[in-house]
Amino acid sequence: MGAGKSKRHRKKRISKHVVESQSRKKQEDAEKQLLAASEGTGETSTTTDDVNEPKNSTKNTKTKDPAEAASYLSLWNLDRNSESTTKNWKFNKNTQSWLLRHMYDFDKVSKSTFATLVDYICQGGDKTRLRAEEEAKRRARRYKEWEKKQQKEGDAEQDDDVATKDASSSPDDEEWNQLDDHEKRKEYKRARKVLDSLKDH
Repeated sequence: MGAGKSKRHRKKRISKHVVESQSRKKQEDAEKQLLAASEGTGETSTTTDDVNEPKNSTKNTKTKDPAEAASYLSLWNLDRNSESTTKNWKFNKNTQSWLLRHMYDFDKVSKSTFATLVDYICQGGDKTRLRAEEEAKRRARRYKEWEKKQQKEGDAEQDDDVATKDASSSPDDEEWNQLDDHEKRKEYKRARKVLDSLKDH
C-alpha cells in the first residue's frame, strides 16, 4: 500500500484546476442566491433540480473569452522573451485549438493578438504549423478564386454559374459569403501573413 500507509491514512489529493472550478461554482451559486434574493423571489437555496440537471444542458455551455486567449498568448510571449528561470506560461491545448479555430475572426482575435499568434504558430510543433498552413492556403485560394470571379462578373454576367456554386457550399463558405469585400480582403491578408511567416521559419 504505498509507503506503509493504508487507504484510510492516505492524503486525498485534488488537482488545482478542480479546486479552482469548485470555488468558481460556489461563487456563482452565491451570486445567483444574492440575485434571487434581491429580485424578491425569496429563493435563497439551490433546489435539487439544479443539481440533478443533465451535464449536456444548454446552461453549461461555455465559450472561450477572447481576452483569456489574448492573455495566454501575451504570457507565452513574455515568458519566451524574459531571461528569468521562472516560467508563468503553461501550455493549454484547448486555448491553442480555440486560437487556431478563430484566428481569422476579427472580433475574437485582435490585430495585436494575431501578430503574437503568428509567432506562436511559427515556434509551435509540426502539427500546429501544418494545420495553420493548410488553413491559410485554403483561405488564400478561396479569396483568389472569389477575386477572379468578381473580375469576370464585371465583364459579363454569370448568374446561373454563381447560383449553382452557392447552393453546394459548406457552412464555412456560407459565413464567408456573408462577409463584405473589405473583411474578405482582411482575411486574405491574415492568411498571407501566416504563409509568409511559416515560409521564413
